[in-house]
Amino acid sequence: MQNETSLARRDALGLLAAAATPAAVVIGTPAMAKETISSVSSSIEENPALLEAYDRLNVARLERREAKDALEWLADEWRHLWPLAPEELLGGANADRHPGPNDDAERDIIGRHIKRDVTTLTKRLSPKFRQGHPEGVCFSVLTWEEADKHIEYWASLKPKGRTERALAKNIANREAAIVEARHKRKLAQKYFQETTALRQEAGVDQAIQRVTQAETAVLVACSDISQIPALTPNGLRIKAEAIMASGVFQTVKNSNGLLGEMARFVQSVINVAPTLAAAA
Repeated sequence: MQNETSLARRDALGLLAAAATPAAVVIGTPAMAKETISSVSSSIEENPALLEAYDRLNVARLERREAKDALEWLADEWRHLWPLAPEELLGGANADRHPGPNDDAERDIIGRHIKRDVTTLTKRLSPKFRQGHPEGVCFSVLTWEEADKHIEYWASLKPKGRTERALAKNIANREAAIVEARHKRKLAQKYFQETTALRQEAGVDQAIQRVTQAETAVLVACSDISQIPALTPNGLRIKAEAIMASGVFQTVKNSNGLLGEMARFVQSVINVAPTLAAAA
């Protein structure tokens, strides 16, 4: 995912720079712009390489849309079979707000966060908390690997006590903690096996891979378009479409500094290009 994001950012920057150059066509008065474009379009045909890359972009965008629709359909079809994690395995709340490499948030079959109905979680949550989260809460889920670490920790702990009674109590607490950790490990392993089997049966990995490949094809086509010169207003429109299709243009446009200024200028070109192409 990080590599895809980096690729998208590089493509967006290249597209911004590429669009800025042909955008010079529209600088000046409207009459000058129209005259220039009419003159150019009447004597020059669009770059065939750019048109070919645009065709690839359209094919890739269609495939991306169909792949995402198929993934959504898969989630709907398997929703009734997807199990919620046992309550004993639920950890911290709002796990969906803290994504990271060790993300252990509860998710559905295609990896979307699950927000649990908290009205039934009366043992672990206060009435005030339940009332304050009517939309549900996404919890972290204990994995069997984490349960193993808990077992190892408690097993290595050497209870101490100033009195025999205190020592006996601490020993009992350690044994109870080990029993609980082993119980949770069994639950976690069973949950993992069940969800893994369902994902394999549904073909989730293949469906996600299809989306990933389509996204990559879109980015490659956008990158190619950014590097191929445009010769007509239609080519300028193609470059504008590629900028929007790259996926990160909106973020760059809302940023400060030089990149934000470039992006906002390109947005103006995007807005004007269809009118100028029609006028030609």
